[in-house]
Amino acid sequence: MPYIGCTKKLLNELKVNDCAEQSDFRGLRGWHGNTFRLYRSKAVLLVNDQTRFAIFIPRLVKKDFSNFDPIFRDRFKEALEWTNADAGLVAKALLQCGGCTYGKTHNRSVLGTMNDMKQAIEHILWYKFDRLPKTPEEIRYVTMHLNKTPYQGKDLNKYVFAAVNMRQMLTEL
Repeated sequence: MPYIGCTKKLLNELKVNDCAEQSDFRGLRGWHGNTFRLYRSKAVLLVNDQTRFAIFIPRLVKKDFSNFDPIFRDRFKEALEWTNADAGLVAKALLQCGGCTYGKTHNRSVLGTMNDMKQAIEHILWYKFDRLPKTPEEIRYVTMHLNKTPYQGKDLNKYVFAAVNMRQMLTEL
């Protein structure tokens, strides 16, 4: 069951009053999430703590936040498929992603990476599209750009390429 460490803005959007506590953030259990505005629309960025694998979800409305778990699963599945992950690995990953629990952020290094990713998203949207992505191909372009960029953090020993590290982690499940 994934634990999403949410920023205060995302907790408010999800209307989470009682934050869950969790101590194990390894593998698919540890995520961070943030919501922000792009072109007068709400978007969510989710990042896996261990691999820095990103899921970019634009064009969300209020009702999407009240039923966020299936949206997370669907977008996670799409993002894994875009990295050419084996169908068996995708199915295995989705089995571990049942209902999400939400709580407060727990890793400043991941938050720093998320800020870098947010700036990259804004840059891509401004220079490539000059608007929000409309088609799945455009969302794929943004998401894959984030997942092919190398990231480094204080909690990581080396630079990581999110898509490669996520596929590797899935094979070790």
